[in-house]
Amino acid sequence: MYFVKKNDEKKNNSNFLDDFNNFFTGGLLSRNLKTDIEQTDKEYKVMVDVPGVDKKDINVSFEDNTLTISVNQCNEKEDNNKNYLRKERSCVSMSRSFYLENGDENAIKAKLDNGVLNITVGKVENAPEPKKSISID
Repeated sequence: MYFVKKNDEKKNNSNFLDDFNNFFTGGLLSRNLKTDIEQTDKEYKVMVDVPGVDKKDINVSFEDNTLTISVNQCNEKEDNNKNYLRKERSCVSMSRSFYLENGDENAIKAKLDNGVLNITVGKVENAPEPKKSISID
């Protein structure tokens, strides 16, 4: 439950109760990129929840078999002329990385559809054999 004070003073800092409420209702726990990864013989299918995020605020990169998804979003510019009772929307920066063995950097497609980022990463057909362990005499 949130409480609003009945005074007109602007308050720029939050108190402990606000921080506690934000942690469980929309703060640190909900600000990660929830991801599902499906693997087939030919590709990886990565589905990432990014509700309300514009594709211009999303960066997808692939290097050394590691897929990295980053979001940098600012919902609203700071306006000092407004008298907010509560201001929870702010700039958010998140990033997740996933190792995708034998991923083909030349066979990657990404599409944003209804708040879900769908990424397909093809697999290299002639992947090198995994290194075997060598015992020491």
